Amino acid sequence: MKGVTAYILAGGFGTRLRQVVSDRPKVMAEVLGRPFLYHILDRLARLGLTQAVLCTGYMAQELEAAVGTEYRGMSLAYSREDSPLGTGGALRLAFERHPADLALCLNGDSLVEADLAAYLDWYARQDFLAALLLVPVDDSERFGRVETEGKLGDGQGRVLAFREKGQTGPGLINAGIYLLHPEALASIAPGSAASIETDVFPHLAQAGRLGAFPVQGRFLDIGTPESYTEAGRFLRGAGQGAGRKTQRGAVFLDRDGTVIAERHYLHDPVGVELLPGAAEGLRRMQSLGLRLVLVTNQSGIGRGFFGRAAVERVHGRLLELLEREGVDLDAIYLCPHTPDEGCSCRKPQPGLIKRAANDLGLAFGPGQAQSFVIGDKACDVDLGLVMNATTFLVTTGHGAGQVAECGGRAHHVVDSLEEAARRIETILAALDPSDGVEIT
Repeated sequence: MKGVTAYILAGGFGTRLRQVVSDRPKVMAEVLGRPFLYHILDRLARLGLTQAVLCTGYMAQELEAAVGTEYRGMSLAYSREDSPLGTGGALRLAFERHPADLALCLNGDSLVEADLAAYLDWYARQDFLAALLLVPVDDSERFGRVETEGKLGDGQGRVLAFREKGQTGPGLINAGIYLLHPEALASIAPGSAASIETDVFPHLAQAGRLGAFPVQGRFLDIGTPESYTEAGRFLRGAGQGAGRKTQRGAVFLDRDGTVIAERHYLHDPVGVELLPGAAEGLRRMQSLGLRLVLVTNQSGIGRGFFGRAAVERVHGRLLELLEREGVDLDAIYLCPHTPDEGCSCRKPQPGLIKRAANDLGLAFGPGQAQSFVIGDKACDVDLGLVMNATTFLVTTGHGAGQVAECGGRAHHVVDSLEEAARRIETILAALDPSDGVEIT
């Protein structure tokens, strides 16, 4: 999107989250198997942005090394604080180092269901110096309330005032996504600490230069252990106000040789190629109400061949190709360990699937929703058997050479994900339609 640069506030210490995520910056806390930051970057990539600046502070060097300078066609730059500057000071510094005509600013620990393209389109027709994306909550005590021209849900307009935290009751809150022209921060002296929430926005509101864009979407802030625990179900639409959602289980998919072409220690997104029938098969499984979860051994990380950032770029490219085909993976889990480390997550050990089950609210065994494991190696078949899932050995990748070893243990041997999808459809059709699992 021309003229718009994203600025992600990724430097927070995460005091409240320290008890559960203590060894990394808050934005790198894993949700559905991936650092939370990548869920934000995926959203920006789908919006068509080509530039993002990460405002870093706590563990900045580790964060920059872990993420790199490119993802899904977006160039990633960094603005590091040598001492804490607050949200306003951090953005002021980032603007100096990486100027832009218009900034789409995002808190690195939150997400909201909203049409960001509509938000940008609306703002382009206004004369505000800045605008807040607002979301209604049942209790605004923790966040502080934003008062606008109209009543709750009346639509876009102008911010009138801010109410301090501690006031209970429903109201509109700042969802942590705001648009800024650079001059909106002109009152902050270069290099000084300031809060954009308390030192900038109230003054803009008083001057009539702060816009309001309310949306009705759900809001997620991973800043507390409680909200972090629910983050996976939030992202997959199964919690925090979405109500109860019934679905029929999950398909756990190997990556290399099953969904994409086998490459020796793949670490370059250029090498990502969907296998014939993969998109068609996944689309069909998805239409059956099944979760699609990727589980992959990536010992190249543990062997030092490449870092986590390289794997995430590969996964970003995979998501991009699948999105073009109308397929949306629910989660991606990886094991970075070598075979001799004795971890509990390297397939055929069940650690990855157990994490997915916990994050997505799935259950296995008699009386539970039907789940499936598909892969091209014996470890995939054995993983499925351990988890009481229906197993498929696919003869793509290494699969043709594995038939003699494990074809007899697999419930099904198929030549593509498309064939697997047809068989799954038959299996599910034979079950009572009410045999689903409720996610709460």
